[in-house]
Amino acid sequence: MTARVICLGQTCDGAVGDALSAAGYTVETVATPADARERLPGAAALVVGSTISPEETLSLCRQNVSVVVYADEGDASFASELFAAGADDYVLSDECPPASLPDRLDGSVAMAPEQQYRQLFDTLGDFVYVMGEDGTFLAINDAAVELSGYEREELVGEHVSVLMDETDVRRGQEKIRELLDGADTVTYEMSVQTKHGEQRYVENHVALLPAPEGEFRGTVGVLRDVTDRHRRDQRLHGLHDTTRQLFAASDPETIADRVVDAAGDVLGHEISMVRLREEDHLVPASTPQSVVDRLGERGPVAVDADRSVARAFRSGESVYFDGDDPDDLPLEGSYYVPLGSYGVLSIGITDPDGLGDSDRTLANVLAANATAALDRLDQRRVLAAERDRFAALFENVPDPAVYVEFEGDEPIARDVNPAFESVFGYDRELVLDESLDKHIIPESNRHDAEQYNANIRAGESFHGEVRRLTSEGPRDFLLHVVPYEIGSESTRGFAVYTDITEQKRRERELERQNERLDEFAAVVSHDLRNPLNVARGRLELARETGEPEQFEKSIAALDRMERLVSGLLSLARHGQSVGEPEAVDLDSVVHAAWGSVPGDATLAIEATPTIRADPERLSQLFENLFRNAVEHGDRPTVTVGPLPTGFYVADDGPGVPADERDQVFEFGHSGGDGTGFGLAIVRSIAEAHDWAVSLTDSESGGARFEFTGVEFVE
Repeated sequence: MTARVICLGQTCDGAVGDALSAAGYTVETVATPADARERLPGAAALVVGSTISPEETLSLCRQNVSVVVYADEGDASFASELFAAGADDYVLSDECPPASLPDRLDGSVAMAPEQQYRQLFDTLGDFVYVMGEDGTFLAINDAAVELSGYEREELVGEHVSVLMDETDVRRGQEKIRELLDGADTVTYEMSVQTKHGEQRYVENHVALLPAPEGEFRGTVGVLRDVTDRHRRDQRLHGLHDTTRQLFAASDPETIADRVVDAAGDVLGHEISMVRLREEDHLVPASTPQSVVDRLGERGPVAVDADRSVARAFRSGESVYFDGDDPDDLPLEGSYYVPLGSYGVLSIGITDPDGLGDSDRTLANVLAANATAALDRLDQRRVLAAERDRFAALFENVPDPAVYVEFEGDEPIARDVNPAFESVFGYDRELVLDESLDKHIIPESNRHDAEQYNANIRAGESFHGEVRRLTSEGPRDFLLHVVPYEIGSESTRGFAVYTDITEQKRRERELERQNERLDEFAAVVSHDLRNPLNVARGRLELARETGEPEQFEKSIAALDRMERLVSGLLSLARHGQSVGEPEAVDLDSVVHAAWGSVPGDATLAIEATPTIRADPERLSQLFENLFRNAVEHGDRPTVTVGPLPTGFYVADDGPGVPADERDQVFEFGHSGGDGTGFGLAIVRSIAEAHDWAVSLTDSESGGARFEFTGVEFVE
């Protein structure tokens, strides 16, 4: 009876079946793995085509029948798994046509395990090995001989440590334990030391050799040479580390040094240098000794020179010469990579094979990272200069300025300039990292300030007049706020305060003066006209009657008009102005002013302080008060005395009714034949000194004028 062979998969249809039939096998062709399992009992062998999935193929290897895989393409890792699962042969269709397959199948059924492995190994291009349970090589293929440098007989029977260091041997033992714990295959990267001392990096795919359950007979594995990939990865890691160093550099020269170091240490090009542009030349910024030893000292190159390095810089594109360099350098070639508008990386090639695409790509990556680092450094330099200029402006601007950062609704002061400390009177340390509003917002303005803050947090600028607290009290400011960084977490900005307190005071003074000017107009139009009319009428009557007393009454009217004119001139010349205040002995000024008052009156002076005032205007104030007392009293007694914050002047005359006290300080108000300017002048002089004046009753029922807010001199 001839041997029965099951053929599974499209690869085994047609020519394969015909060849096996011609060789004397009984061939049964099936379409699915399930059909194959049903037909396996009593079969001599199973031929599996490449159209069957790897998982199904591996499962068929465990059916206690010779299994031959007939594949279109080789896969060393899959082959390793197949043999670990119990396959007998792994045949590639391009190396073994269908007509030759019966010979492989004949040998496979009766072939010794070592011969099966040898036949498989020799068909694969990767290092394939079989390792015994003691860690010695049982078999290797031709690719293993080529990679390791050892002859087959030098490795077979030797422990794997002949190729691996202790660390990788221990890792291998750990991977075997993973296989024994149930893993089908394991893969890991390791290094091998060749016979000639070269270190190669490999990817080890390992599976257990078939064995009865509970036994360990060794492993089968495939070492795939990944040295190029490993070195490429190492270079990329090196470039990554270099990039961090480039972006940490603080000047262009350091960046140039890092680029040259990386070109030598990472890329393996020791003959390299960097030139950076300085005006119209590319000047060496980093030149290692290896360049000087081979090429001599390197000097600047004009940007417009007919040199390769200059052409690369001008064009912005890399220039590569494989062979003789047109600049007559003793090199096998050159590669010039521009660093944007900053300079050029020059690489000298010493390998006769030139510079490969991979090397050029890595050099371009290095140059691009260096350019980005130089860009960043340039931006940092510009930003630093802007920051320095702004800091100088912030520190030296004559108006108070505050840098604020909002935390929630509160503007937190992060910095203040010297003008803020001077004008507001708060030390920098007092307000830093605290709410600015806590220190400078009056309670009456808090609602408005909260609205301003909400608008600023929304990104709106503010420009307007505000009232703010200083250490000496409230003052008026023109506030300008500019938010410059707006975000969901916080808003930052600058507030500049222009002190307009004096301006506002002058505005208020001007308003008062305008009001008084209107009062002047009314007084002039009324009070001056009245004595003129009286004088005219008396003179006409005197002319008609010839009575002398009419002339006297006319003269009296003219005298009153003279006093009115004198009062007007005093107000017009002085108004609310005062000279430079100085220390004034109140007692002396009072006596001097009393001497100029006509009439029969008595002066009483209590203990009086020394105050700071304009002595001439102060004397005028007392003269008007004394004259007012004499005009309205009958031989009055006038008393001058101190107050806790000023002084008073009282008389024992008729006094002023309570409902008329606010009117007596108005221009033109007079209770008799006076001008109506005396007390208005008193009020103007007091206000010019920033004093407050009020009228009340004296102890004797007369008038008492109190002046407060007066500055005493100790």
